[in-house]
Amino acid sequence: MPNILPKSLEFSPKLGVRQLPQIDDHHQSNVRGIYVVGDLADAPIIKVALRQGYDVARHVAETLGSRGDAPEVLDVLIVGGGPAGIGAALACEDQGLRYAVLEREAPFATIQNFPKAKLIFSEPHEVDTPGGFWFEDATTEDLVARWSEALDQHGLRIQQPEEVLGADRRGGVFEVRTQVGDAGLSQQVIGSADAAAGANNTYRARRIILAAGKRGQVRRLGIDGEDLPHVHHALKDATPWAEKRVLVVGGGDSAVEAACDLADAGAQVIVSYRGDSFYRAKLRNRSRIDALTSAGRLEVLLGSKPLRFDEDSTSLQLSDGQTRDVPTEGAFIFVGTRLPLAFLRRLGVKMKGDLDALRAAWIVSFAALTYLFYVLKSGVRCAGGEGADCAGGSWVAKKAFFPFGPEHPLAWLPDLLHVDLGFRVVDGSFWGTTAYAVIIAVFGVRAMRRYPLPEQQRRYRSLIAFQWIFLFGVPELLAPLIIDRGWRLYGLSVPWPLNIWALIDSPHWLGGATTENTVTALLWIGLGAVTSFVLVPLYVRRNGVRFCSYLCGCGGLAETLGDLWRHLAPRGRHAKQAEWFGRVVLVLAVPVTLLILNDAWAFFASDALYSTKAFAEHWYGLMVDFWLASVVGVALYPYLGNRVWCRFFCPLRAYMEELAKRLTRIVIKADSRCIGCGECTRYCQMGIEVQRFAQNQELMSNHNSACIQCGICIQVCPMNVLEVGEVGDPVELRALDTGLRPPRADWQR
Repeated sequence: MPNILPKSLEFSPKLGVRQLPQIDDHHQSNVRGIYVVGDLADAPIIKVALRQGYDVARHVAETLGSRGDAPEVLDVLIVGGGPAGIGAALACEDQGLRYAVLEREAPFATIQNFPKAKLIFSEPHEVDTPGGFWFEDATTEDLVARWSEALDQHGLRIQQPEEVLGADRRGGVFEVRTQVGDAGLSQQVIGSADAAAGANNTYRARRIILAAGKRGQVRRLGIDGEDLPHVHHALKDATPWAEKRVLVVGGGDSAVEAACDLADAGAQVIVSYRGDSFYRAKLRNRSRIDALTSAGRLEVLLGSKPLRFDEDSTSLQLSDGQTRDVPTEGAFIFVGTRLPLAFLRRLGVKMKGDLDALRAAWIVSFAALTYLFYVLKSGVRCAGGEGADCAGGSWVAKKAFFPFGPEHPLAWLPDLLHVDLGFRVVDGSFWGTTAYAVIIAVFGVRAMRRYPLPEQQRRYRSLIAFQWIFLFGVPELLAPLIIDRGWRLYGLSVPWPLNIWALIDSPHWLGGATTENTVTALLWIGLGAVTSFVLVPLYVRRNGVRFCSYLCGCGGLAETLGDLWRHLAPRGRHAKQAEWFGRVVLVLAVPVTLLILNDAWAFFASDALYSTKAFAEHWYGLMVDFWLASVVGVALYPYLGNRVWCRFFCPLRAYMEELAKRLTRIVIKADSRCIGCGECTRYCQMGIEVQRFAQNQELMSNHNSACIQCGICIQVCPMNVLEVGEVGDPVELRALDTGLRPPRADWQR
C-alpha cells in the first residue's frame, strides 16, 4: 500500500517556513544512495512514518541490483531507530537484505519520552501496519512494552547507543563513521560493532536510509546553566516533582501540557513564555492552563525569558524589563526542535529552498520565459492599412517590449503568428490564449490525479471547462462567427475590476454616435455592470471567494501549473499586511475606469481630463495588467508561490473578499482532533496559518483570512479534521475511511 501522506515539498528558509531535505518521489536525497524518511521527511504521524520507512526500504531493495561478494558490505544502513527506521528494518528483513540500524539512544526514544499515560492513536486507520508489526491505540507505557517485545520477536539488528558522525562514498559504497555512546546508556549491540563506550566504528553500506528524526534535536536557549542536572527538555512523569518548585519555559502544547501535569501532581509551577498569549497551544490546553492559573495553582509570566540557571534559582527578565530570581528545584525547557543541519551538511544532503546556482538559474529562466510569453501575447499585427499606427499592415505591439518590438532582434516572430484561419485573422494574442488553455488542461489533469477528493475533481473540471469554454472557445472561436468585437464577451467572464474594460464601451468605437451604436455600447456596459455588481455579489453570497479557485483564468493557471509551487506562499505578519496592496489596486481601478469612460463618451470635455486619462490608462495598463497580473504574478511562481498576483494585487479578489465579509457565511471548521502536523498550513497557497485555526477550533473565513475556499487543506489533512460549512453549523467528528488521500505525486510509489 502506498504511503498516504505527502513527502516534504520545497520551502524557502527566507520565508520563515520549515526547512526540509531535498528528496525525490522515492525519498532519495540529492546524494544518490541516501534516502530520507520519517520526521526528517516531515511524516507527521507515527503510523505514516512507520509505513513510509517500510515502503522506501522496499523500493531500495528493488533497485539494489546484484549483491556482490563482499559480505562485510551492508546492503542498507539505517540511521535512527524511531518508527520510520523500524519500518525500514522490517522491510529489509522481509527482503533478506544485509542491514543494520544505528540508534544513538534507544529505539523509539522520542515515544519513550512522551508523558506518562499519554494516549497514542494509531490513526489513520486505513493505513495498514507493515510487516505484521502491532500498532493499536495505547498509552505510552503499553505501546513501548508491546513494541519492545515485537523488536525481540522480529530479531531486528539494532545497535545502540551509536551515533553516526559522517559518511564518504568510495567506489559506489558508503563508508560511515560512528561513535558508540557513553556507558550511561543501556546497550543492545547486535552485529560487528565494537560495543566499548566511546569506540569508533566504520561501516560499509551500499545504501543509507536516514530516519534519525528531528524531535531529539531540541532547541537550546544558549544561556548559562542550561546543562545543570536539574534542567530538562522532556517530562515523562510529573509525580516525582510533587511539592517541588518547578519552572517551565515555553508556550506551545508541550510546555502547556507539562506545566498543567506538574501542577496537577502538586508541584509549585511558574511558566515563563516570551509571547503575550498561548496562541500556539490547542484550545483544550489553553482552557486547562487558564483554569489552573485562575485557581492559583500555577503562575504564568508572559513576555518573560530566562537569563541564567543557577543551582537553586533561575534569573528571569520580565515583560517590563525588570529581573526576577525565582526558586527552582527543576526546570523544563520546551522551545521546539530543530533539524540536524550540521549532520546533514556533513553527509552532503541539501535543504529544499537552498538557493544554489541550479535553482537560481531555473528561477531566472522561468521568469524570462514568462516575460517572453506575455510580451509576444500582447502584440498585434494589423490586417492592412487601417489606422495611423498600421503602416501598410506592419506589426505593431500594444506593449512593444524587447525583444519583439519594432527594430528588436525578434521583431519577425509575431509575423509568423499572424495567420488567416478563414473565419478570422489571428495573432500572438490568439496563440497565447490557446497555449494558456492547453497548459491549464494538461496540468489540471495532473492536479486531478494528485487530489482525488470528489470536491477537488469537480473544482479542477470547473477550472478546465471555464477556461476552454468561456475564456477561449466562445470569445476566440465562436463569437467571431456571430458578432463583431467578440472580445467584448470577456467582460462577462472576467468581471470588473479585474477587467476594467468590462464597464467601458463607446458608440464611436462602433463607427459613430448613431442610435444603434449607442444602444449596442450601452448594452455591453450594462451586461458588464450586471456581471460585476449583481452576479458577482450573488455568487459570493453562496460560494465565498471560490471564483478565484473554481472559475478565474488567472486562478486556473495558478491552480494547475502553479500547483507545483503552492507551498512557497509567504507567511507571517508582513505577508498578511502586504495583502492590502490588492485593495489599493481596487481603489485605483475606480478613477481609471471613470476617466476612460468619460473619454469614450465625452461627458466632460477637458484637455486636463484627457491627459489625466491617458496617463492613468497607460500606467494602470502597464503596471497592473501587464507587469503585475501577467509577468510578475507568474514569473514568481518558483520563488514566492502561485498566488502572488491573486493574493497581493488582484483587485477582483480584494473586491470579492470585501463582499464576502458582508454577505457570505462560508467557513472552514475543525474538530478537536488536530495533531499539529502542519500539512494544512504547508499546502495553503494563500499563506494562511490553517493549523492555528484548526488547533484553536476557530472558524476560518474571509473575516480573518484571505481564504479562497480551494479546499486543499481539507484534502491533505491526515486526520480528516477540516470541513467546509456555514457559520452556526455543528462540527461533525468524521470517520477516516472516506477515501481521503493527499497529493498522489507525493506518495511513495
